[in-house]
Order: sequence, then structure tokens, then C-alpha cells
Amino acid sequence: MSWPRSAAVARTNLLLQLRDPASHLLMVLIPLVLIPFLLPTARAQLQLEGFPHATGAEQVVPGFGILFAFLSVQQVITGFFDEHVWGTWDRLRASAASTLDILVGKVSVAFAIQLAQLLAVLGLGSLLYGFRPTGSVLALLLVVVLFSAVLCCFGVMIVALASSRDLALTVANLVGMLMAGVGGALGSTTGFPAWALTLAHLSPAYWAMQAVVRISLENAGVVQVLPALAALSAFGAVFLAIAVLRFRVEDSKTGRDT
Repeated sequence: MSWPRSAAVARTNLLLQLRDPASHLLMVLIPLVLIPFLLPTARAQLQLEGFPHATGAEQVVPGFGILFAFLSVQQVITGFFDEHVWGTWDRLRASAASTLDILVGKVSVAFAIQLAQLLAVLGLGSLLYGFRPTGSVLALLLVVVLFSAVLCCFGVMIVALASSRDLALTVANLVGMLMAGVGGALGSTTGFPAWALTLAHLSPAYWAMQAVVRISLENAGVVQVLPALAALSAFGAVFLAIAVLRFRVEDSKTGRDT
């Protein structure tokens, strides 16, 4: 892999993303608009769970951040499929950039945008709704960075498996919302029945939410969230392994199902 070539691919993709920033801004603004509607319910739930000083922001702000981070996986997907739809993928392959250069360049931009969006929701949630983690800021950053990386791997896996953009986006949105919901992004998992709680463990959202809520309410540090970090790493490794095994640079991709 050549870092200058990867950087050139990344720079081109970043410029394309910055030409149309509306979708990225919406992924930050919409959760901030929705958050106050669920704060009272989340506050009552957390207080019943033994956190009398909880405001509800400890659950709702990271929850909506994680939900919309899943929805932002579509940016990873379109970054690949647009090249095929525009007819520029073959030109990219014919350039001096290797397959690894192309992948690193495109995924690094998607990761940076994913990370920036999630951090923006958390940061603005702190300013607007009093999201004040009592634990380690380093632990929170590690969770956010790792979760963003997991979602990028998830997006590349879908690109590798799907032959059309429509199918890829449909799968990403449906599976993403399902994983966010069962993982506790929309509400605490403490009231889940046993079978649903078992299912929740199969979602990266569950581990991210568990870590963030512990950091927010229980003064948790890096050591306390290591199990969650390990679980997120495992999800990322699985998604990445499937992507590597199934990704073929010569595969033909289309915009719509035929």
C-alpha cells in the first residue's frame, strides 16, 4: 500500500462529500431535534433504576447518536456504489492506486465523517441537554472511535455482499435500525425479557450503549468498559473479515436492482 496514493483517493472522496454536506448535517440536526421528546421518559426510567440525579440525557443523547450513526452507514455504501454508477470505478482501478489504496482512502473518509457526526451529537447534546458524563473522557472517546470503526467495517461488508446500491442501502438501514433498537439505543434494555436481552448482546449498539451509560452514570473508566471495547473489537473483526473475503474489486455494481 502507498500512503500518498491512499491519501489522494481520500482527498478526492472528501471533496465529493463536502460538495453536498446537507446529509451529514441532517444526521446531526435531526437527533438533536428528537432528543427532548424522550428525555422525560428516560429520566423516569433511569431514576427507577437507582440513579436519582439522572436527567435522561445519559440515555437519550448517546442513544440517538448511535441510532443515526447506523443510518450514516449509507454514506460508506454510496461512496463505493456511486463510483460504479458514475462509471469512474474502472478508471480508479486503472490508476496507480492499488485495491488496498482505494479501500483505505475511501473508508478513512467515511470513518472520519462517521466519527465527526457522532462526536457532534454528543458535544451538542452536552451543550443543549446537559449530557455530562461523570466518568473517563478517554474511555468515552475510545468507545466512540471504536464504534465508528465497527460501523465502517459493517458498511464495507454490505458493499462486498450486495450487487446493487438499492439492496445495500435497504439492508444497511433495516439491519442498522434493528441492531440499534435491540441494542438499547431507543430505551434501556433493563426491561427486556430474557430472550430479547440475549439477542441484544448480538448488537454492537448494546455494548456501546452499556459502556456510555456506565461512563455517564457510574464514573466508569477505561478498565470498567474493557469488556465492551473487546466486544466492539470482535464485531469489527467479524465484519472486516467477511468484507475482505467477499470483496472483489472487479465485481460489477449497479444503482438499482434489476
